[in-house]
Order: sequence, then C-alpha cells, then structure tokens
Amino acid sequence: MEKFFKTLLAFLFATASVSFAILVFSGGALFWHRQFGGNANLLENEMAFYASQGYEAGVYLKEVVPDQQILLLVDPDFYRNENIKQLAYTLIEGYGSNNVVPDTIHLSDARSEMPMPLYMSMTADDFDSVVEQHPDASVVISTIGLPVDLDSLRMLQNEGAPKLLLLGLPSGPIPGLTELIRKGKVLAVVLSNPEARYDVPAPKDRREAFRIRYLLVTKENLDQHLNLFAN
Repeated sequence: MEKFFKTLLAFLFATASVSFAILVFSGGALFWHRQFGGNANLLENEMAFYASQGYEAGVYLKEVVPDQQILLLVDPDFYRNENIKQLAYTLIEGYGSNNVVPDTIHLSDARSEMPMPLYMSMTADDFDSVVEQHPDASVVISTIGLPVDLDSLRMLQNEGAPKLLLLGLPSGPIPGLTELIRKGKVLAVVLSNPEARYDVPAPKDRREAFRIRYLLVTKENLDQHLNLFAN
C-alpha cells in the first residue's frame, strides 16, 4: 500500500474555481463560512463527498467480484491530484484490498496539448492499450468516461475482458450504456443523485455521504433509474 500511495502525490487544489461552483449550489458565501469555517474546510468537505464514490464502488465490488485486481483509470495528472488520492484511499477501504492499480491514458504530445476533454481526444485503442497492460485486472473503474468511438473498444467485444465500472459520466450521455449494463459489460455506473444536497457537511459515514450526492446504478436497479439515462 505504501508503494501505491507514493505514486499519488498531493497537488495544489484549484480553490477558486471549485469554491465558486460550490457557492453557487449553497446559495451564498456567508452560509458556507458559517457552516464550514472557510475555504479549506469547504474543500475538505467536497473532497469527502467525492471520495465517497470510491468507498461505495469498493463495497459493491467486494460483493460481486471479491479479491480481484482493480484497475483505476484516472486523469493524466493523477500524480498531483488530491481528489484522486482520496478516491483511491476510500476504494481500498471499501474493497478491503490494496490490489488497486492506478493508471491513465497515454496520449501523444500533440493530442495531449489539445484544448479538449480527455474523452474527446482519446480513442478506443488508447483505452484498450492501457487496459491490456494490466492483464490481471478483473475490473476497470473509469473516472474519465469512455472514448467516443465506443463501438471499436476491444474490451467490450472480448468475453474474457475485464468488466467496467463508471464513476460518473464525464463524457456525457453514452449511446447504448443501458444495454451494456443489462449485458453485464458495465457492472455499475455512479450518477449524480437528482435530489442531491450541496448545503450540508459530509457525514463521517461514507455510505451516508454517498447517498446524499450520488446513485449507484446496476443491472438490478436499472429500470427504476432509466429516466437518468439519455438512451
């Protein structure tokens, strides 16, 4: 575990942009100052909510695929990202195993400098290439969405390929996602809770924090959440 976390170094969090977004949700800076006591506590509170996704995913995977290797696909700057560091901690905590490997999409210099989201610049081959470097992984948790040329993704065509779990949908609506969930290619998707609250402190209980902000959609509860999907 020590080796794992040495690769995940803390970075200076973008306090201005994150604080602005949260203040919009809360309804005013005065409320947040009274509730959390300043920007540092505010950011800590939001990171606790974000990290709860890792814990919930870990608990779920412990039930359906225990004692396996998990590949955690994250943004290229994960060495400097405190959010990802905390997400990894809670994933390990929920799964009950430190057999979690972080990795990222490796783009060419030209494409990495393009001013567009990663899901738009990466290809199915980029995604598959990273996954295939980890043949022992049974599950791939993607925090970066899926490539737009999804039909070319080899891991969705190969019966022996790892299963997917998507933390949020940074790439927006994904055509055919509900069918992938029904077929078991995608084990689960974490979505924003339509009734999410942004004016409360994050509970110490990680699962309670998760329920305030997110939903875990699986094959078993897909039908009751179909309205959250565009397809």
